[in-house]
Amino acid sequence: MSTRLKQLEALAENDPDDPFIQYAIALEHVSNGRLEEAAETLEHLIIKAPNYSAGYHQAGRVYEQLDRLDDARRCYEKGVVVAEREGDDKDRDEMQGALMMLD
Repeated sequence: MSTRLKQLEALAENDPDDPFIQYAIALEHVSNGRLEEAAETLEHLIIKAPNYSAGYHQAGRVYEQLDRLDDARRCYEKGVVVAEREGDDKDRDEMQGALMMLD
């Protein structure tokens, strides 16, 4: 386990509901090539923070890398709705583009 991941997990113990910390943990898993762990972390993030559009976006990307395209599509579709509602135009546009690439 990387030092950075240990630090992030320690932060998560103090504030388990902070979506950014969970997102950062998932990104660390991605950077270490641990895509299944990243996907699991992101799924928990989506459940705990359903209005955090970046979680859906990253989950879609991870699922694409895992060749789980139905899961990627699910995350992008839900993420577009969330990003639109939250006013996150950049994330919305990027997820719409990703959806077009899947079709």
